[in-house]
Amino acid sequence: MPLPLEGIRVIELGGAFAGPFAAGILARMGADVIKVERPEGDDARGWGPPFWQGVSPAYLAMNSDKRGITLDLKDPEDVAWLMDEVTRADVLVHNMRPGVMEELGLGPDVMLAKNPRLVYASIWALGRTGPLKLNPGFEPMVQAFSGLMAMNGDEDSPPTRVGTSLLDFGTGMWAAMGALAGIIQRGRTGKGCVVDASLLETALGWLTGHYASYRISGEVPVRHRTGSSRLIPFEGFESKNGEIIIAAGND
Repeated sequence: MPLPLEGIRVIELGGAFAGPFAAGILARMGADVIKVERPEGDDARGWGPPFWQGVSPAYLAMNSDKRGITLDLKDPEDVAWLMDEVTRADVLVHNMRPGVMEELGLGPDVMLAKNPRLVYASIWALGRTGPLKLNPGFEPMVQAFSGLMAMNGDEDSPPTRVGTSLLDFGTGMWAAMGALAGIIQRGRTGKGCVVDASLLETALGWLTGHYASYRISGEVPVRHRTGSSRLIPFEGFESKNGEIIIAAGND
């Protein structure tokens, strides 16, 4: 049985986790994803130890099921080749620093004018609009800035980073969902669209319950290492043979 995105062509200009994770979702659904790397390679290649044949496992996990090419985007000929490829693609996914795609002549207005059926998915650290839009950022910075760290850890301990890159992965998921919605909409209208997702918006989305509580009570929610301030018992307890979790959501 064919996969649902077979026949869909994706160009990925992604580095680290968020962009590659988004394109990886589309690849696993059957899309033909071409990952474009600069000559020195994706930074995530060196994020180890451990390494497998000189490459970090994190990079391999993000970029399986893709084809790859190296381009020097400071070379006009390479940029021209890439632009031609994008004009024949269905989806473009990127998480380049703000302004870089426009400097290369690959911004959304230009590319949608050349390829009106393109679904153009951009991933940002802090969003496409607002006073902080031009700032780059990595996962830990946005976890801290958004307040997510302040909600994690013991009440009496310093704020704690969530131990997985949930903002990178979550933002990649939103971007992939947006791209899928764009493909469906294009089937009705014949026109592509622009999709935007950001780590900050993902963090704020994950904090929805905390913000709702704050708006009603006026009190900053208390963090708890394993449990909830709303439900009891709903936390970890020490036992003779280790810690157990009891989560009673109702009577």
